[in-house]
Amino acid sequence: MIIAKRYFIFVLCFCFLLFETGAQKHDYIWLSGYDAYPHPVYNELDSFYWATTVLNFNHEPVSVNIDSVSMSFDRTNTSYADNDGALLFYTNGIFIANALNDTIENSDSLNAGWFQYIWDPTVQNMGYRNEQGILAFQDLVNPNNYYLIHSFNDKVLFPAGVYTRNILVTYLDMTANNGHGKVLYKNQEILNNNLGSALAATRHGNGEYWWILVQKRNSNCYYRILIDERGPHIYSDSICLGSVVNDNDYGAACFSPDGSKYVYMSYYTGINIYDFDRCSGLLSNPVNISLPVLVDSGWAVRGVAISPNSHYLYASLTKHLYQFDLWDADIASSIDTIGVYDGYHLPRFNVLQSLFHAAQIAPDGKIYISCGNSMQFYHVINDPDRKGDSCHFVQRGLTLPSQSLGVPSFPNYRLGKLAGSECDTITGLSEMGRTEKENVLRVFPNPATTDVTVDYGFTDWSKSGNVTMDVTNELGQIVWQQRLPQYSGFQRVNVSSYPSGIYITYIKRNNQIIATAKFAKQ
Repeated sequence: MIIAKRYFIFVLCFCFLLFETGAQKHDYIWLSGYDAYPHPVYNELDSFYWATTVLNFNHEPVSVNIDSVSMSFDRTNTSYADNDGALLFYTNGIFIANALNDTIENSDSLNAGWFQYIWDPTVQNMGYRNEQGILAFQDLVNPNNYYLIHSFNDKVLFPAGVYTRNILVTYLDMTANNGHGKVLYKNQEILNNNLGSALAATRHGNGEYWWILVQKRNSNCYYRILIDERGPHIYSDSICLGSVVNDNDYGAACFSPDGSKYVYMSYYTGINIYDFDRCSGLLSNPVNISLPVLVDSGWAVRGVAISPNSHYLYASLTKHLYQFDLWDADIASSIDTIGVYDGYHLPRFNVLQSLFHAAQIAPDGKIYISCGNSMQFYHVINDPDRKGDSCHFVQRGLTLPSQSLGVPSFPNYRLGKLAGSECDTITGLSEMGRTEKENVLRVFPNPATTDVTVDYGFTDWSKSGNVTMDVTNELGQIVWQQRLPQYSGFQRVNVSSYPSGIYITYIKRNNQIIATAKFAKQ
């Protein structure tokens, strides 16, 4: 059993300035795994375990471990950690488990219905199959309680088939049962229609509420779900603009980390890019881009993600990975093919190929892409803020100890309020449960030879103002400076060309120092 912990590295004889609070490391623990068992079962022919993989982003680089939990994950997958990155709960869309890997009381039978009992009963053991089909949010009034928003599949009467009919909410109290948790209610309807199953969310401009967009099938309309102090509810009328998404055209969706862009991609419609107003929840300025390759495999796999600095959009389509410049006046013309499937497959199964599927930005600032079927790898975009090949895309860049079908789904929990906007203030809410506590700015390895990593994951993004990082030498001269993206919690700096000596790292908000630490360059 693995329970996430936070590890601090202290450097003797160096002083640390400690001020900032309110870390939001809710996405620091990722779980995946296919055919998981209470005890890992080794597959000698293909050299992997039937078990659960745990990625822990409290470490740099990310630690990859195997766990003996009894939850299998298909496409529906999310988890939630506390402010310091310690796991609280996780789910596969069928049930919820706590950090002790115990099933939480009354969490069974999530998404209960025709799809998992009649159409495909295997999902009861393997996990629900809606990609981007579940997200977790803290209750704004009761910070120990959580909403799980999830998409629910049902049948069409004629012709027989599956479609997403509902968006549901399940409500969880993690203080119940002596901290083991209890579901207070589940599978309650928020929205009922013919819907896309991919859920994408971003912070409201006030930095506390949440917007969730849901695509209405066979239309160019999107529903807005607002999570405020009343909980999740439909907000006003649907928004209708841009290209129509066909009735049978499943898609993938994402917001940019800064919340200014919303993207919905589907096979037949292509890529739909919108400006998003975090105050009103309105979409505008639609851009439609036809996909260069419609379907290049029998597998229907796809995913979208946007770089931490909100500059580049990445679209994965089975055997091709594309990059688009969202700051270009002509986004469509900025297309760059940064990856083409190299043909790798499991030795015994030609159909199990390492294709390009669902994509998710991670706390380390990288983008991880699943293979879309039972593979033990994630593809990795190592430097997604960079253009073209300099983004350093690596096929199967992260090896997993167990097979995996997808990546978990998370919004950008670290996005703060939209400073200076008409909605950057909020009244009427109780204290959000942020605690004042000391946080250490970690810089490692220390001493360093080629690269140092700075962990600024403690930053409270609910406060307004740009957060920057400076590195100075012993003379106080700035040798490195950058504005820090709100999505990532780690920043790597190449110091290989720096002269040997002592350097000081400063984290600043609006040019005011909030944390600092020293490191030695050998």
